Amino acid sequence: MARKTLRQAAYQHIQQKIASGNLSAGSVVSELSLAREIGMSRTPVREAIRQLQIEGVVEQVPRYGTIVRKPQRREIAELFQLREALESYAASLAAEHTAAADLVLLRKLCDQIRLVGRELEVSGKPSLDTEMMRKFLAADMAFHTMLIRAAGNGRIMKIINDTHVLTRIFGAERQKHDTKIVSEAYQVHCQILDAVERGNPESARQLMARHIRGSMKQTLDHYDRALAETEGYRSPSLTLPDEVLEELSRIEGDLETKADD
Repeated sequence: MARKTLRQAAYQHIQQKIASGNLSAGSVVSELSLAREIGMSRTPVREAIRQLQIEGVVEQVPRYGTIVRKPQRREIAELFQLREALESYAASLAAEHTAAADLVLLRKLCDQIRLVGRELEVSGKPSLDTEMMRKFLAADMAFHTMLIRAAGNGRIMKIINDTHVLTRIFGAERQKHDTKIVSEAYQVHCQILDAVERGNPESARQLMARHIRGSMKQTLDHYDRALAETEGYRSPSLTLPDEVLEELSRIEGDLETKADD
């Protein structure tokens, strides 16, 4: 397998582990462990981790190592706003010229979301487990990616793909998906697809914008609740030494200062 392909495989593997919650915010990203887990040398894994660091998904903590980065609230909001602006426009373009074969595939992806919801109901579990979440995210991301590709604008495709890395990882990691959320996701994806199939650009644009705004509200509401619950004490999920926690606070302060400049 070519080196570039190995790096991509490692990147996708790490990304999926973060998206599914197996590597949550504050978790150490071990180059050696991941290389053994995937079954490849450390070099492509190191390159994949470096790429995730550039994208802001992980960060280096002095004297500790690489950890999954927790984003600032404003950062999450800005990423969703970017998605809304670009992706709603892409949906309107897709409504003007989406091939029949793509429409069939988009419908299958909607059905996959419905099947995940059905699987959750049958399981009796309160929310999606790791495997069900993987299926849900795969179908959801594929739907959006297919629709953006159908728009035929390569620059929009690249920008949104880069943004998906962050919004999907950060959103899915913090938001439990129960039957209600999965059912609503299925319905809104079907509504967007119906508008595209009817060749109605304005309806497709409005539905996509509303969908992304709804996802942003869910994510930010959950973020605020989690912050309120942990206010006044140190989160037990981030079991790092005191000096590392101090360093993390300094890093987050630097990030906010730079954002304000």
